[in-house]
Amino acid sequence: MLDAMRQNAQSWGVKIVFGLIIVVFVFWGVGNFSNDTASVVAYVDGRPILVKEYEKTFEESLRLVHNQNPNITDKELAEGGFRWQVFSQMLTQTMLAAQAAKLNLSVSDAELRREIARVPAFAGEDGKFDAKRYEELLKANGLNLAEFETDMRQNLTLEKLGTYLALPAQVTEAEARSLYDFSREQAVIEYIPFTSDAFSQGITPTDEAIKAFYEANPDKFRTPAQIKVDYLDLSPQALAKPDEITDQDMEAYYKANPKAFERPESVEVRHLLVMLPPDASQDEVKAAETRMRDLAERLRKGEDFASLLPKEPTSGDNLMGEDYAWLSRGALPKEFKSFEDAAFGLEKGKVSDPLRTTVGLHVLEVREKREAGTAPLADVKDEIRAVLAEERAADRLAKVMDAVQDKIVAGVELAKAAEEEGLSIGQTPLFSKDMPPVNLKIAPQGLETLFALAQGETTDTPLTTEDGFLLAKVVEVKPASVAPLDDVKDRIVAELVEKQALATAKEKAEAAAAQMQTPEGVAKVLAEYKDKIALSQPFTRQGFIPGLGMVPPLVKVAFEQKTQDWQPQVFAVSDGFILARPEKRIEPDPAAWNADKDKWMQSLLQSKQSELFRAYLTTIQEQAKIEMVNVDILGPRPGGDAAAAQ
Repeated sequence: MLDAMRQNAQSWGVKIVFGLIIVVFVFWGVGNFSNDTASVVAYVDGRPILVKEYEKTFEESLRLVHNQNPNITDKELAEGGFRWQVFSQMLTQTMLAAQAAKLNLSVSDAELRREIARVPAFAGEDGKFDAKRYEELLKANGLNLAEFETDMRQNLTLEKLGTYLALPAQVTEAEARSLYDFSREQAVIEYIPFTSDAFSQGITPTDEAIKAFYEANPDKFRTPAQIKVDYLDLSPQALAKPDEITDQDMEAYYKANPKAFERPESVEVRHLLVMLPPDASQDEVKAAETRMRDLAERLRKGEDFASLLPKEPTSGDNLMGEDYAWLSRGALPKEFKSFEDAAFGLEKGKVSDPLRTTVGLHVLEVREKREAGTAPLADVKDEIRAVLAEERAADRLAKVMDAVQDKIVAGVELAKAAEEEGLSIGQTPLFSKDMPPVNLKIAPQGLETLFALAQGETTDTPLTTEDGFLLAKVVEVKPASVAPLDDVKDRIVAELVEKQALATAKEKAEAAAAQMQTPEGVAKVLAEYKDKIALSQPFTRQGFIPGLGMVPPLVKVAFEQKTQDWQPQVFAVSDGFILARPEKRIEPDPAAWNADKDKWMQSLLQSKQSELFRAYLTTIQEQAKIEMVNVDILGPRPGGDAAAAQ
């Protein structure tokens, strides 16, 4: 769960880079294109967006994304249209800056100094603004002082514009209460289930039916072309020789790079979590609190952590847990501040009381704490050894690669060439183009090259990977084919049984629904299925009914139907079909409204302000004249040719 929270935090980093509100211009349908000015990407109402400004913004955005999400690759960003997203943000900022200028909105030097002084990261130990720390932090992050202040002035100006545009937004308590009641109201249904499982017994597809299904659906059983390769990894990691790094080497590196080994305050924590939606009812919250208090007490008494978790992760129980992991101060987003505060507030070996976050209720246990400071050399020796070994390997990579390639060109087999250079080769299992082995870390273009080779052929030039280069020989080719019937017979039988069982379930449900058109029929059906009739758990208007899945048509009926009559239609659910009727509606708790009133009014106000802002952006977008000059700088358009054709 800590990983999920960190991913949540990282995703917000990407959102910040892309802009909280980005006007996604249909570039291929607005303005015109020319190629007469190499230094300009585009003109917006005559204002140029310079190539150097774009590249600077792109590099800063890229750095921010990689800092906050090291696992994201440039390929993933490119496929998501990252370069165009950054450009879209610049277009938006350029337009808004022009509007701010028209309204004579600006930020004075005094305002700028005041806002910079409010940034917590620039505060010294006394909590006050520290000019030296300010300059050092900017320098450490590769930021120029003048450029940073120019950017911040622009951002503050745009904030002023946003505040100005949001002034007309007003919210009354009645509006907020109406939204609260609508969102928090719950419903319960009574239903008769007709599940596929109930009708699957005794269904035995014939050999003829199995064969007919197999012949009618060859794509379901098609295996793509596969290859097996011997490969030589030519990356600093693969060529590194950690044993050659001496204690003196590591000590010298440690002393020369003290900042690299500064460690934030951290706590080693594990936790249990019971998932709760933000709009969970008071009854649901109380039940979860009771359960979590019991689990906390059992942990305090020494029960095994794993024994408290469901034996089957897919059992449907909304309880989960994460064993011990290190959490650094400030690593989680603000939505999980209560979690972080509790973790750092607990003493070693202590278990917390249940606490609420946006994802549910947690119980934490702390095993170890680590103060902020510089890690001792002994603790980071392995890290330093790896860094130094890879640095030295990187220095000799080109020489090694040239030597191996020369041998291959001279007719030496890849394995022999690697052996002569003191290297070893790896071998992959058979793999398809769309599922390459993770350890290859090869780009799509490299995969195309590999799959174009015949069995026995070796790449004539190194292929680029995420970490370096790769030389490979195709040792086996398995052409695309359709799996034999015997290999997929069980899959076909299961699918045919499920299909027939669902058809029978639907038929039975429809027959019962038809019978319930009269009072006598209703009585007869209820008597026949009395042991199967069930009440749902309470649900909101979001469309999800616990135990039944997403059933928007039924949710609509549950909240809009004025009577409690059985409905004439059959509803498809996750495991079959049901007949249903509205049982009751549950009004929101007035006490909860009083506690959350300010939050709901603020949320509605922000929503109205956002609507005003978006409407304003749409207006200036429609009026803007955008002239693209160097569109190739932005790379492939998101959506590719299909988008370009719009």
